[in-house]
Amino acid sequence: MLILASNSERRKKLLSDIGLEFKVVSNAVSEEIDEKLKPEDTVITLSKRKAYAAFKQNPNDTIIAADTMVWVGDTPIHSPKTEEEAYEALKKLSGQSHKVYTGVTIINKDKEISFYEVSTVYMKNYNDIQIYEYIKTGEPYGKAGGYGIQGEGGKLVESYEGDFFTIVGLPLKKLQKELEAFNY
Repeated sequence: MLILASNSERRKKLLSDIGLEFKVVSNAVSEEIDEKLKPEDTVITLSKRKAYAAFKQNPNDTIIAADTMVWVGDTPIHSPKTEEEAYEALKKLSGQSHKVYTGVTIINKDKEISFYEVSTVYMKNYNDIQIYEYIKTGEPYGKAGGYGIQGEGGKLVESYEGDFFTIVGLPLKKLQKELEAFNY
């Protein structure tokens, strides 16, 4: 059985869209991380934590876990939990480019693969009114960088380079390629 170790509605939809049958499990894991780690090491470390937690409970299954984070230069922009955090994140991104890193771990009793993908997003120069209008949608919460490119947050984006699905939270092309090693 294929298991997605995530509560992310976006990841569930993406896996469904490519025709995979899976079940969802979610385990609370620490998201505390050494701030000195490179972005790619951070997302891989977090995806491994999520995968190992799910694998411990489901040792006969194949687990997919992912983590997505946004960086402006050397500064991570975390998923906001409050209106103030959402405002701060979106204000930092306005008129700037940033990198979106998604780390993925696939594990079963026979093998383990971890990888990451990175895309660059260029944001429009938007004002406080636009930020608060977007926050009112409720979409910024729980999303890396405080926006969802696939939803209303796409209106704040000028352009991007790289894989769209990396920005959404699951790099599908690379994932499908790596899943072949697991016979999916």
